[in-house]
Amino acid sequence: MARLVGIHPMIHGLSTGMARASNKQRRDQRRQEAEDKRRADARKGTIRNVGIAAAIGVALIGLLVVLWPESAIGNTTATGWDLPQLDGDGRVTLADSRGTPTVAAFFASWCEVCEHEIPDYLAVSQQVGDQVHFVGIDTQDNGSGLGDAERWGIAGVWPLARDIGGTSGSGLSTGTFGARGSPMTVFYDESGSVVHVQQGGLSAQQLLAALDQFFGVRA
Repeated sequence: MARLVGIHPMIHGLSTGMARASNKQRRDQRRQEAEDKRRADARKGTIRNVGIAAAIGVALIGLLVVLWPESAIGNTTATGWDLPQLDGDGRVTLADSRGTPTVAAFFASWCEVCEHEIPDYLAVSQQVGDQVHFVGIDTQDNGSGLGDAERWGIAGVWPLARDIGGTSGSGLSTGTFGARGSPMTVFYDESGSVVHVQQGGLSAQQLLAALDQFFGVRA
C-alpha cells in the first residue's frame, strides 16, 4: 500500500508536465498560425498593391496617349511649306498658290500690332481681288489664334494655317525665316520664290506700295 502511495505523486507530476507541454505546444501552434496568417496577409497586400499600381500605371499611360498632342506633320521649308489647316482638318500649302503672287501674313493671338494690321491686310486683299493670294499663318501661339482670325474677319476668307515645330509652333516663322516676333509678312512671286520678308508690321498703304513694287499689282 505504501508503494502505491509513493507512485501516485509521480504519476500526478508526470501528468502535470505533459499537460504543461501540451499547453505550450498549443500556444506555439497558435503563434505559428498567427504568424503564418500575418505573412499571408502581407503577401496578399503586396500583390494587391502591385496590382493597383499596375492598373494606375496603365490608366496613366492611356490618359497620356489621349491627351498628349499629336506630333504635327508637315514641311516648314521657305518655298515648300505644307501646314495643318487652322480652321479645319485639311492642309494649307504654298503650292496651292502657285501661279499667283502670294502674301503670307504671320500672326499670333498675343500680337498687338496684328490687331490693326490683319484687318488692314484683309481690306487690301479685297481691293486687289484675285491678283494676289493671301494666306494667314498662326505662329508662336498657344492662344486662341483661330478666335482672333474669326474676329478679324479672315476666317473663311483666306486659307488659314497653323505653324508647326520649334517652340509653340514656330518652325516656319522663327526656324526658317528667323522671325523676331510677330507680325511678319513673306511675299512670294507667282513661281513660289521668296521676294521679300518683312519683319514687323505694315500699314494698308505700305502693303499696297509693296504689292505694286514687287508684283506690279494695284488696287
